[in-house]
Amino acid sequence: MDLGLFGLSLFFGFSVGLGAWVLLDSLREVKEELEEQPELYSTSLFFRVVHPLVQYMGRRIARIESSAVLDRLRGAIARDLTIAGKSLAITPDEFVAFMFVCSWIGLLVAGYFHTLLGLGLAEWLLLMLLVGYLPLLNLRERGQRRQKAIRKVLPYALDLLCLAVEAGLDFTAALSRIGENLKDNPFREELRLLARDLGMGKTRSEALRDMEKRVGIEELTGVVSALVQADELGASLGPTLRIQSEELQRKRFQRAEKKAMQAPVLMLIPLVVFIFPLVFLIIFTPIALQVLDQFQ
Repeated sequence: MDLGLFGLSLFFGFSVGLGAWVLLDSLREVKEELEEQPELYSTSLFFRVVHPLVQYMGRRIARIESSAVLDRLRGAIARDLTIAGKSLAITPDEFVAFMFVCSWIGLLVAGYFHTLLGLGLAEWLLLMLLVGYLPLLNLRERGQRRQKAIRKVLPYALDLLCLAVEAGLDFTAALSRIGENLKDNPFREELRLLARDLGMGKTRSEALRDMEKRVGIEELTGVVSALVQADELGASLGPTLRIQSEELQRKRFQRAEKKAMQAPVLMLIPLVVFIFPLVFLIIFTPIALQVLDQFQ
């Protein structure tokens, strides 16, 4: 037997056994973690299983001396976690640890494929880095989906907020009332956090600015700026909310018109790549066969 193959198989078996032991040990702690941190219910099953290991590694990473590269990485991940609504479920250091865990899994997968396909060192490293980078890609994709959902419901929420304020409710009570009508939308959670910040003593401007940073969409930035300016000038919120709601409706209509005008251009791609070749094949194949028969 090849000693290299035997050593690789031994390393792979040991790694799988160690990973299974870590996962089984983590399963015993998952239930307690979920009871203490209900935000973990919104994460994947795989993350909930490895979360105790990720916490342990995250504490070790947090002890590393700060550097410019590490601080930039932590800041970027913290912003992505906030936009995705996962800042309460995991810290930036724990997310870096989770990326390391995924890289380790990628290394095991690369070792397995090495025995089957004979992957080289470059392919090993590429697969390890790719699997380690997948959590960050998934996090940013979740953030984009969340922003899209908030952008979709924002005009409707502003309409409800305007009606509630004009009906005589104060701003905090209006936020609570709107949250009851926004089912299964992340903006409901943002309104809850906004009402909580106001109840904890933050000024309206500070609470609105914090919500703007958490969401990170251009439409909400304009609304928050208008509300902060109205609050500083002592103007009524009702007319301001109505103007912003109408502005968002107009922008939504403009985006729909833009997409409608882009649709014919986008349809040309499948038309040219798939439909035209088939049409030419159907039309000219019989002609080509007849010409070939005449020359034979």
